[in-house]
Amino acid sequence: MIIVVGAGICGLATAYELSRRGQQTVVFERGEPFAGLSAGLARIFRIAHQRAALCRLAIRARACWQRWERDLEVGRLLGSEGFIAAAPAEQTATAMTEAGAEFAWLDRHEIEARIPFVAAPWETGIFDPLGGSLRIRRALTAVATRVEIRRGQVVSLGDDGSVRLADGTVLRGEQVVVCVGAQTPDLLGPLDVELIPHTRYAYEGADATGAACLAAPEGYGLPLGSTGRWAFGQRVPDPGGVRALFPSLSPVGQVDCFSVHAPWLDAGGDGWKVVRRGRVVGFVGNNLMKFGPLLGELLAEAACGEGLPGELTLG
Repeated sequence: MIIVVGAGICGLATAYELSRRGQQTVVFERGEPFAGLSAGLARIFRIAHQRAALCRLAIRARACWQRWERDLEVGRLLGSEGFIAAAPAEQTATAMTEAGAEFAWLDRHEIEARIPFVAAPWETGIFDPLGGSLRIRRALTAVATRVEIRRGQVVSLGDDGSVRLADGTVLRGEQVVVCVGAQTPDLLGPLDVELIPHTRYAYEGADATGAACLAAPEGYGLPLGSTGRWAFGQRVPDPGGVRALFPSLSPVGQVDCFSVHAPWLDAGGDGWKVVRRGRVVGFVGNNLMKFGPLLGELLAEAACGEGLPGELTLG
């Protein structure tokens, strides 16, 4: 039996891939599935990153999302709205060029044409035509029905695959994959990870359906599927700044979660770290949702072998 700890995007994707490979797998989750770092209706998918290696992996991840659409049969999971990286975007353009990814430069008016309710303060940006809004809750709800999830809090791990639960139960897995987000330091010890509370607000007042996703110095935004609402997140909330960017929108809700800060992330806050200790594979990162199905494949490969796929180490 392979034990997966954590029922967020990476844990569920790993368990789903293992089950497709015929492996007996169980997921332990201390709370509700896909809460914490995986909470919310939607996320941004983008090829655009500041490292060519991540751009290449995002291209592969897009094909994996398309496979999930076919296999899960729950409708569209990856939108076709596109993604805008607002200035400064030169490093992203360089990485995409190196990766052979398609993109186009936009001026202020072209940005506003793709996000009609934004008062753009940026002179330039780049448009990633393969980006879009991921229907996350739809995807994870479907994946969760295809794997075995047990409620239980894992309090300690052994390199031999032993797993101790809060109720005193001890299990032993042939392999253990740890994808617990905010609880990573509790189980794996220090990994140079700082977890910061983070809030995304939902807005209405203009129909955001079809608007391009956005990343800018002020924050990031995306349409919430077909709801017509717009979500915008910031590391430090700035209500006045958001009103200036989106003067026709009003806040109507919020999602509270965490973001990961670490020295091994790139300048855009993207990346991950993986460790292997005996039979235990530990995984943590930031902005992982867009890579979810691909990371599930790679972590399943790690769980079925003794090493780590080169892509997991970003090598």
